[in-house]
Amino acid sequence: MEPAGVRVNEAAVPWSEWRSPKGVFLELGREVSLHLTAAARVPDEHAPVRRRPFDIELVRVQPGKRSFPRHSHSMQWEYYIVLSGKGLMVQEDGADPIPMEPGDHIMQPPGWVHTIENAGSEDLTYYVIADNPVDETCWYPDSQKWATAGHVFRMAEADYFDGEE
Repeated sequence: MEPAGVRVNEAAVPWSEWRSPKGVFLELGREVSLHLTAAARVPDEHAPVRRRPFDIELVRVQPGKRSFPRHSHSMQWEYYIVLSGKGLMVQEDGADPIPMEPGDHIMQPPGWVHTIENAGSEDLTYYVIADNPVDETCWYPDSQKWATAGHVFRMAEADYFDGEE
């Protein structure tokens, strides 16, 4: 008998919807790795390995939509495998977008600004595999925001010694 949480069929993982208030960003996802719970059963003496070493999500983006706002990761690598549809990975200002079509594999290193836009007439479907680093932060250049540990905020410049003495 196989241990629970080491295998999941993605058909058993429900689709979840992530939508911005005005509907510009719309993504349907199956967060496959959330259903793989084997790491949570690692003995306490191996606590650092209890965290999943990577996350896997199956994503669908509808025609004319973007999956998320343009952002960059401080430490996270992302690996995309395109299954169906046509899209564009929009990069830094002035950089040519990267075309996305079935069979493409795209590696997104930390620090590269990106978003994904469906540029076709059918759903764009892809896997994204991310290495899930501890203490990850994201930068959103279009809105001048940061995100970390479930919090989104803007920073205000201050003098180095402000509030210290």
